[in-house]
Amino acid sequence: MKTIQILKVLLGLSSVSVVFSELDILVVNEFNISETREVEPDLYWAWEPDSRWLSGVDWGGQTFYGYIGLSEIFLGSSLSADDAIDVEIRFDSNETTFCQTYRRDLDYSAAGVGVFRGSAWDISDPNNHRRLNICFVEWDDGTGEHAPNLIWDPDDSNYGRREYLFIMLSDYDGTGETYDNSNTGFDSDVIYSWWPKLRSGYTFFQTDPASLTIRTAFITNFSSLPDDGQLTLSWEFEEEGVDHFDLFYSTTIPPNNLLVQLDADDRSYLHTGLTNDEKVYYQMKGVSSQGDILYSSIQIWGKPGPVSMNMDLLGTWNERENYGDIWGYTDQITGKEYALLCVRDEGLSIIDISDQPIEVGFVPSMQFGSDAKDVKVFDHYAVLIKENEPAQIIDLSDPEDPNVVSTIHFGLSIEDGGAHNCYINGQYLYVIGLDAGGLEIYDLTNPESPQWVGDYITYYYHDIYVKDGIAYAAAIHGDGVDILDVSNPSNVQLLANFNYEGSGAHNCWTTEDGNYVIVGDEIGEGNWIRIFDIQDLDNISMVAEYIVDPESVVHNAYVDGNLLYVAHYTEGVRIVDLSDPESPVEIAYYDTYLPNEYGYEGCWSVFPYFESGKIIASDLQSGLFVLEHQQFVNIEKPNAPAGFNLKQNYPNPFNPTTRINYTIGLESFVNLTVFDVSGDFVKTLVNSHKPTGIHSLQWHGTNELDKKMPSGSYFIKIKTGEFTQSRKMILLK
Repeated sequence: MKTIQILKVLLGLSSVSVVFSELDILVVNEFNISETREVEPDLYWAWEPDSRWLSGVDWGGQTFYGYIGLSEIFLGSSLSADDAIDVEIRFDSNETTFCQTYRRDLDYSAAGVGVFRGSAWDISDPNNHRRLNICFVEWDDGTGEHAPNLIWDPDDSNYGRREYLFIMLSDYDGTGETYDNSNTGFDSDVIYSWWPKLRSGYTFFQTDPASLTIRTAFITNFSSLPDDGQLTLSWEFEEEGVDHFDLFYSTTIPPNNLLVQLDADDRSYLHTGLTNDEKVYYQMKGVSSQGDILYSSIQIWGKPGPVSMNMDLLGTWNERENYGDIWGYTDQITGKEYALLCVRDEGLSIIDISDQPIEVGFVPSMQFGSDAKDVKVFDHYAVLIKENEPAQIIDLSDPEDPNVVSTIHFGLSIEDGGAHNCYINGQYLYVIGLDAGGLEIYDLTNPESPQWVGDYITYYYHDIYVKDGIAYAAAIHGDGVDILDVSNPSNVQLLANFNYEGSGAHNCWTTEDGNYVIVGDEIGEGNWIRIFDIQDLDNISMVAEYIVDPESVVHNAYVDGNLLYVAHYTEGVRIVDLSDPESPVEIAYYDTYLPNEYGYEGCWSVFPYFESGKIIASDLQSGLFVLEHQQFVNIEKPNAPAGFNLKQNYPNPFNPTTRINYTIGLESFVNLTVFDVSGDFVKTLVNSHKPTGIHSLQWHGTNELDKKMPSGSYFIKIKTGEFTQSRKMILLK
């Protein structure tokens, strides 16, 4: 994709309301700009003095939390990464820089001379700072709340009014008239682009003056990988004249404590004896034999800790590139379980997970690069959703020989027919993220000829979940969550809307009883999980938050039983106990993305619904992970005749009562017994003949003498004939 096309996708020139709304793609390496990445220098920043009152929107820029990067990537500038320089942006309410302005709502046409309070300087030569031109963008969003005023003044809204700031390489002319009114930024000398916004809770010029410095680094690819109580640091360096490296660290920014001196040939260091989950910041400096600092790295952070807790890795698969959503499929004839993995540039991969994962089938998209985003299953069919072309309906009767039986063009007939996401409930396919806005519904009774049955046209929905005739639609651009009655697809009705301050609702799901909605926020003020009580649609309230790290970004979340499964980008797969939705408790995790970073990298989605208990997850960079939650691991693998099964207790963890279900395929003598974690007998629940069928009982957390047992892990074991199976239970008080 050419850089000018990247701008159109990123900034929304061709279809503002829909294409730009796909915030999932605002990660630079998802645009396949490998040529740019290979030459792009590392950048690092410093802000002076505290407090820092500006932040921004993470569009995949390389520095300042992803807010600032090279315009070659953001804008399609005439400059390349080879032109990168050290820059200081000075904020001073008493200083004026006259700037060329552009209007985002008018195809980025020049819009006159505006004012930036401060200045920008090339500081590559410390003895001769050179003042630079600045340009910025304004936007009339049609609300009338903030008309363009020719003053650079981003606010603290989700997008900061989209007042992008461009640092130019040209000398400052003092009039703002360097660029004539027919120019655009696409072919100008923009070196850095910043998507800024005011930090929530701060005021403009809270410190006055202030400065933000952006520097290029020659010690590159400086990174950290976590482990229990330690971090492994690594870097690359190709310059000359360095006698040794000084490695600095601190638990606060900036890292200014000398940790160790390292040989000039070293390219890694293991820092041990650290406290898990406590951030450590690092910077590397290359020092000459005279003691002069010649080169510096970017500042990075690391957070030591185990890769997993209460989860085991069963297998991985990563034989293609650039992955998206994932879903599961079970062949009803063979009982085999398959992962259906979106390969964004290519199509759909069908992976047998019976043993070590292996791709057994593949369905190519109609065109390469159409961005396969989502997949769901109806009977023995898969529906593959692509961002930039019609969906494909795929017959999975033979997973090794999948067959496309039909396609569906969504949205406006004159557009590409793509969409972003879907959900299937019963016979109906619910599709959102299309260029017409809102929701479209199709009847899949005949997959070879899906029938349009209704729609609900409104603002952009980014994700949707449907249960019992009710749809929960996440309106990511600050519009909260719509609850829709879809029981009559031809007459969809809005039941309620709820929202919260600074919202960027990306994905939502409900608890099994439908009393609570779990909302994952991807782009708003606080990118974490929020839980809402919706029992009274006239009085919906937030009752809990689940936060892994306030700076990390959540993506997709799903509920099975009393457990919430979260695909949390850089934080991997997380499992949360929702026995009490108002007090969520994390009970397990597996980090699919080890680098200590934030942003739109790592785990995209998770599917926890296989009968075997296997969990599959997709990682943007690393493909498929097959995982197992340890509470589902049997003490003894069952030699199970048909129809014999011990289900996982529910709820689990529990307090004080849990329900245990088991199935007997043939009338048998059944022994069902509880043991503690040491294997000591606790209580016999069943010791008698039972007829064929499904049986259910409760354990109240007591022993044989009906005394209450303490919190801890227990095991329920069933034995009937040659069939034996065990499950792990957790009693929490």
